[in-house]
Amino acid sequence: MEQWEVHLTFGDKISGKLLLVLLEQIHETGSINKAVEAAGVSYRSGWNLLNKTEDTLGKKLIQRQSGGQSGGGSALTADGLQLLGHMKSLQRDVEGQFKSILSEEEKTDRKLMIASTTEPITTGLLDVLEQAFLQSTGIAVFHMAAGSGRALEMAKAGRVDGVLTHAPELEDAFVKEGWGVAKRQFMEDAFVLIGPIEDPAKVSVASSMGEALLNIERAEAPFISRADRSGTHLKEEALWDAAGIDPKNQRWYVKANTLSGNDGVLILAEQQKAYALVDMATFMVAYKGDGLRILRKGDPGLENVFSFIPVSRSKAPVNQRDGEIFAQWLISEEAKTIMEGFCKNETGESLFKPILQTPQDVEGEKK
Repeated sequence: MEQWEVHLTFGDKISGKLLLVLLEQIHETGSINKAVEAAGVSYRSGWNLLNKTEDTLGKKLIQRQSGGQSGGGSALTADGLQLLGHMKSLQRDVEGQFKSILSEEEKTDRKLMIASTTEPITTGLLDVLEQAFLQSTGIAVFHMAAGSGRALEMAKAGRVDGVLTHAPELEDAFVKEGWGVAKRQFMEDAFVLIGPIEDPAKVSVASSMGEALLNIERAEAPFISRADRSGTHLKEEALWDAAGIDPKNQRWYVKANTLSGNDGVLILAEQQKAYALVDMATFMVAYKGDGLRILRKGDPGLENVFSFIPVSRSKAPVNQRDGEIFAQWLISEEAKTIMEGFCKNETGESLFKPILQTPQDVEGEKK
């Protein structure tokens, strides 16, 4: 297949490709010099592009610091982080769409488009599963990244043939309404509460998750919420409800529904020295900073179960047949072996644990 690229421009021909590299590098290195070097442009050209983008969007994207004991540097503002998250999300979405349309190197006419929650994508697990499935069945799977709520909405619009989600209540409603068939719970990891290393709200020493959240409320410590009806957001809401706390209108509660998945939450949490709920696998794989740590794990209610649901062709013109084949393959020994060996923590334990068969699977097949 020939190489292809999609070019995004802002305003007066501002290169989205170049801007994305600059923003990513500034965030990772804290240096304009290193960013322009990675982008392959001069220092002056890099500065001009960033200034022009700020003028075009009317937002401050870069926080510049010069001199001082730290030697100066640059960092993304909250608006810069949001723009970076939007661009990365858009890039994933567009790449998934174009790969499904233009792929010529896959010697198959059978293709499956799915919408997936971000965790299996961020960690790279979904790419590995898709490649193994192709080799095993000749069916090519392509994905678009979306929070669980958004993924299910895309399915109802007929845009995808299946959904990979981790929002049990939304999933059950989706199946009950006839949109989904043969739901498979095929793997799990766990949610963790992360926060600043100093832990000013004393979350790590609380006797329970409920007390930990109460400590955050009492300290008015910043907390980053996905606020996007994703599986992570729904789990977070359930934890607040169980603790008897309604944080929604509190000034310390930051709604970040414009960020890109849990990796975007980690970026903002480090910048604001805030607490957040994320999944263990994303934290272990995607977090590159040194200001956050896991403060609570293993508490009751932190389970994180992933399901795959083929969309029903009675509701939309979709590829239900291959969706059901993928759903069944995800609980096979081959898929199990991949999940167990793909992503491990510091003790060698698999971060994604496969689920071979559950009562929900059996019930889904009966329906």
